[in-house]
Amino acid sequence: MIFQMIDWLIRLFFDNYPYSLKKLFKLRSWLPLLLLPLSTAGPVQSEQLPIENLLQRSYLDDYYSNVVYGYRIVTETEKYGARYTGNSLRCSNCHLNAGRKEYGLPLNVAGMYPKWRSKNGRRNGIGLRIRECFVYSLNGIMPPEDAPEVMAVAAYISYLSHGETIGDAPAGRGVPTLPDTGYDPNPASGKAIYDQKCAACHGPNGQGIAHMPPLWGMNAYNEGAGMAGVHRAAGFIWANMPLGQERTLSHQQALDVAAYINMQIRPGDPREYKLLKLFETISWFFDR
Repeated sequence: MIFQMIDWLIRLFFDNYPYSLKKLFKLRSWLPLLLLPLSTAGPVQSEQLPIENLLQRSYLDDYYSNVVYGYRIVTETEKYGARYTGNSLRCSNCHLNAGRKEYGLPLNVAGMYPKWRSKNGRRNGIGLRIRECFVYSLNGIMPPEDAPEVMAVAAYISYLSHGETIGDAPAGRGVPTLPDTGYDPNPASGKAIYDQKCAACHGPNGQGIAHMPPLWGMNAYNEGAGMAGVHRAAGFIWANMPLGQERTLSHQQALDVAAYINMQIRPGDPREYKLLKLFETISWFFDR
């Protein structure tokens, strides 16, 4: 059992074997502590200090220092994660209440990794999952697997996952899957709803305003992000928007708004750029 747990821990933070002892040595002071929140056989009452208390402390050990750093990256991404971002979004624009809101893409999911993801066709540790968020949702570049930002966000995710059962989906994970309404999403109807319900916070042109994120344009998530999927975005919108008036839209209205938002211009999927570049290179070779 202990060897399985060690293997799980290694896979959680690093994505490819073999793992260097040097990388593990870098994490020697706080990685063992990351196992503790998930070591229980079932849910237990949290005994960890609230993040608000940690933020007020003048001294923290290595583990909690990384937790706080991860929290700051999630809530002030443009300041603490700027090395790898390419837009003006914060992680907490999608992971609501700093990753603590049910059905607002909560971050208490450490126990679900590693797992297979069809998006990249491989088994993902939590580290790779974090790194890909920088590429797609933040339209930036992929950090190295041992980047301090990646390790800190992983520590924060582990902190939020305290008491969850390894392998089980936490309550309120992700966003709701909306039932079939019997109608296709209607972007024209979505525009009318957007103008009435969304534009006050996100701007008439989706550009965002102070403390409210852009929904399209060059500062928004790119076409490879999870939120670029109409049904996923609709589940998020229905469960969480308009802010303070959650679940007042019908399922069809949420689908219509999501379709309208995602038909607007935004940065492309970087995976498609790679395929296009490969095609151009092959074409150039055969056209010589």
